[in-house]
Amino acid sequence: MKKVIAILLVVVFTVALVAGCAPKVEEAKTVGFINAGPDDYYAQFGDAFKAIGESIGYKIVEVNSDYSPEKELANVQDLIAQGVDAIAVITAGAAGSAASISAANEAEVPIFFIAGKPELDPGTDLTGHVTDNFVMMGYLVGKWVAENYPDAVTVNIPGFLGQGPAEGEIVGFDMALEEAGMAPAILTASSEWQRPLAVPIAQDLIASGLEFDVLFACNEETYFGVKQVFDELGITDKVIVSCNGKDDAWPDLISGDLAATAPNPPSLNADICLQQIQAHFAGEDFIKYLQIEPPGVLTGDGVDSAIPWTVSDYLEGRANNEFQWKLSDYEAAYTANMAKFEAFDAKLNEYLATH
Repeated sequence: MKKVIAILLVVVFTVALVAGCAPKVEEAKTVGFINAGPDDYYAQFGDAFKAIGESIGYKIVEVNSDYSPEKELANVQDLIAQGVDAIAVITAGAAGSAASISAANEAEVPIFFIAGKPELDPGTDLTGHVTDNFVMMGYLVGKWVAENYPDAVTVNIPGFLGQGPAEGEIVGFDMALEEAGMAPAILTASSEWQRPLAVPIAQDLIASGLEFDVLFACNEETYFGVKQVFDELGITDKVIVSCNGKDDAWPDLISGDLAATAPNPPSLNADICLQQIQAHFAGEDFIKYLQIEPPGVLTGDGVDSAIPWTVSDYLEGRANNEFQWKLSDYEAAYTANMAKFEAFDAKLNEYLATH
């Protein structure tokens, strides 16, 4: 009997020892992704975030705020209740996101933002933020217009107002025109980044009889809505420029129907945000507020060098290092050009304070 007990003790001790020495398999992290609204850009953003996140080994839970700050807060609260390890948000409204951040901070859940910079309640902070500099994007497009059409009358169909990116494009575009001695763009109603809403705006613009030469469509979905109207009405004497660099529009860049655009691929932003989340989980330092400067205006001659939106193409290019995608590279570029970013940010803050 004593021999049996001794054997059992050895077995138990051995099992315990092996269990203690065996490497622990970390449970997969769950990341909640709160999309801002139904725009095509955001849809592709969600596709990229899920694909890249899952390739890392994360479980991604995506929800949508439908451009409602109240729904965004409810989404944050629901994800917290589900026990997610981190939350990433595209803000539905900069002011409203303060409540979302406060809720995450109170629950001690790390919260990251992409694109529009959210406001903060006193004593709160977000965990990370990555954004294209939309003022720089608008500025590059405006500079291209000023250099190629210096006598043009311009019209601007802006994106969804209140998030920050649309205001940034407005400010940057007019900055470039002003520097060239041109009048600011005539502002229309907002397309809210959506093709169907751009159609009646373009129809009303033409029906108004307003004389103009160049139309700045805030994104490529807005461009496609405008193009539909212009094609239907036989209008061929207008120059259209945009922002996004969406691969669906590359054929239009090559044909010249879309003259120029400033790229901001959602695939890249999703990737950089996920790299910030990885760094946070690993306890590594990273720049909390990171901005990306667009590489330049994209025209038909440069589509071969553009970063694709389509997830499969992006992942293939990433694997082959066909473009810059590493967080460290963008952090280095941001640090090296800090004064430039601050100057453009100051222009946006000045605009927001008066509008």
